Amino acid sequence: MRDILPILERWVESGTPVALGSVIERVGSAPRDPGATIAVAATGEIAGSVTGGCVEPGVIREGREVLAGSPGKICRYGLNDAEGWDVGLSCGGSIAVAVYALDPSVVAPLAAAVAENRPLAVVVRLGEENYGEHRLVSLDDVAGDAIDAAARSLLELGESGILEADGELIYVESFSPRPALYLFGASDHVTALCTMGRFLGYRVTICDAREAFVTAERFPDADELVVEWPDRFLEHAPVDARTAICLLTHDQKFDVPALIKALQTPAGYIGAIGSAKTRAEREDRLRQEGIGDADLARIHAPIGLQLGARTPEEVAVSIAAQLIEANVVARTKRASLVATATVLD
Repeated sequence: MRDILPILERWVESGTPVALGSVIERVGSAPRDPGATIAVAATGEIAGSVTGGCVEPGVIREGREVLAGSPGKICRYGLNDAEGWDVGLSCGGSIAVAVYALDPSVVAPLAAAVAENRPLAVVVRLGEENYGEHRLVSLDDVAGDAIDAAARSLLELGESGILEADGELIYVESFSPRPALYLFGASDHVTALCTMGRFLGYRVTICDAREAFVTAERFPDADELVVEWPDRFLEHAPVDARTAICLLTHDQKFDVPALIKALQTPAGYIGAIGSAKTRAEREDRLRQEGIGDADLARIHAPIGLQLGARTPEEVAVSIAAQLIEANVVARTKRASLVATATVLD
């Protein structure tokens, strides 16, 4: 829902009723994960998507039924049912889509949380008696019932999906703060990666010790510009398991101290650019500083997937692809920590 939140704000502010169709479960090969949402406004406008276009007509039809007074329902699409063939889901997987009326009261506080980079979850109850009821859950809510506790378990991991709480099925959509992407250096490669990182949903910080290079004109897509030595920046910068740290300075006096600091953090991705000669020299210096094999293995060097990239834009794409790859692995591990319910056979 995050990608269509500004549109939902506009519709709600104008008093327009809205129905949502949200992917709540995916099994096998399917285009979108839980959280993908399509919105149908009473004006006839449509926003968002739940697949690559194959089941959208069916979900839109169900959404219009909700706007006409239907309570909504969970729709299942896949190769194992006639409806899946009818709407064209032929990728081999299955998805469950909950169709329900949007509660307009959750939109403004949700938009505020997203703007302020605060974690917040939207819970939609899927039980027969309370189907479609919404509530908001934050990590600060220490009290609450079993539904709140279950929702926080997913919000803490930044995952969306269905859970069972007190015998009732609920859908939790987590709106986590944007993960941090720290880019060290002020080259054209950093400019290109800054744009790509912003596109992927990161909060991008550019850090370089040379003030003349760290300007808004050079990095219009950056969320934050910092003039500081990289290792000093990492001494106080917030870092968690979703943080990505990329060193693109080509300078050992920056890279080695920064990598030592980076390896002391729980950052999920650490990468450093450099030729084979540069990497060998850097590794030797890191070993002299007491960095062992396990920590060295955390460093993606050479940075990015090795696609033969040459231009700054191509290098940025290769690094972005590696970030996606690392995130998929981390997401799979996070999801395995929560025992979710299921609505698909």
